[in-house]
Amino acid sequence: MAFHFRLESVLTVRKNIEEQVQFRLAREQMMLHKHQLRFAELQDKRRELCEAMEERKKKPMRGSLFLFYMEAMRIQELQLRILQTTIAAQQKVVEKVRSELAEAMKKRKTIDVLREKELQKYLLETRRKEQNESDEQALLRHGRGILI
Repeated sequence: MAFHFRLESVLTVRKNIEEQVQFRLAREQMMLHKHQLRFAELQDKRRELCEAMEERKKKPMRGSLFLFYMEAMRIQELQLRILQTTIAAQQKVVEKVRSELAEAMKKRKTIDVLREKELQKYLLETRRKEQNESDEQALLRHGRGILI
């Protein structure tokens, strides 16, 4: 008789749930990484704009061009602030999904431990039965005086 774990379907479901949460965590982390890359890009663009403006300020500059640079810097500052808020929110989402994954792993591990204990009991019982059968055969052979 082969080992059959009564809660195998529960274990399968919990493994599937854990896998889904892992995929969700990977997706959320990837989104966070993209936001962080975009933030770095915007910072670089803003720095380049500031450098360009500083170069232009060394020479006479029209007021409209100065206003253009100032407006462009203001817009980039707004974009940076919005992205900072987005990154903070995404970090919270990642932490939430990470805690969900930890919970899913605990639930799966609980069933895994139960399965392992039942398997050990099954193996011990199987060994005990085999030993009893072996002892019984030895007794029967020895008791009859038959040597094989």
